[in-house]
Amino acid sequence: MIQKKFINPFGYALAFLRLLIIILTLAFIVGVGITLHKLGLLQQRHAFTIRSLYCKWALFILGVRVHKSGKLDLTPGTLYVGNHRSLVDPIVVFAYLTNGYAIGKVEVSKYPLINTGAMLSGVIYVDRDCANSRKSTREAIADLLSKGMSVLVFPEGTISTEVKAKQFRQGTFHAAAATKRPIVTFALEMGDPGRDFWYGDGLFNLYFQSFSKWRTEVYLHFFEPILGNSGEELTLQAAEMVGGKLEEFQKNWK
Repeated sequence: MIQKKFINPFGYALAFLRLLIIILTLAFIVGVGITLHKLGLLQQRHAFTIRSLYCKWALFILGVRVHKSGKLDLTPGTLYVGNHRSLVDPIVVFAYLTNGYAIGKVEVSKYPLINTGAMLSGVIYVDRDCANSRKSTREAIADLLSKGMSVLVFPEGTISTEVKAKQFRQGTFHAAAATKRPIVTFALEMGDPGRDFWYGDGLFNLYFQSFSKWRTEVYLHFFEPILGNSGEELTLQAAEMVGGKLEEFQKNWK
């Protein structure tokens, strides 16, 4: 288990200021989005673009520096999968992924502002503890992929605070195999596990733990697309790719 580090008390003011800017900006964008939606002017491709621009802005405000490698394939109808370290992961990935629906935990729907933004930009919620919800989510993913719409999934199902990623769940991989759509795997690692890993201490505590420092380093690699007829084999292949890259990224830990 990685040991959590203590927070510099002077960093709380910085983290609070960042949070305030993030919330105010999100509220403005959501307000504009709602207006455009009601006027029938918000097409899905526009929502994807706005989301990507906002994610870039959020990373700048939060002091996140992304060390990106690999070429991101943006072919429509692609399933994007990778490991999950913190709640900032979707922001990091969507800063580069300019299309695609997100698969999110149903708990996120309880956050009013975030939920509205997610609904406007494209999200499918899943209750991980409900078999029927997981089944309907797999069917929704397969339907989107078959229609040429891309989807982002974190197949661990939850955040991992261990050195290695958790076991990938196979459901979404079976959806890609059934629809014969490509899978783009990505590996994501934080630069300082003692401060950046999201331990189970409550959302705000986790936020202040991570963003009370001036700079947060994130390492992100996109692999070449893979295809296959077996969801099980695709799951194992993606997990192996991610595992190898995480070991490489962890050499940056001090």
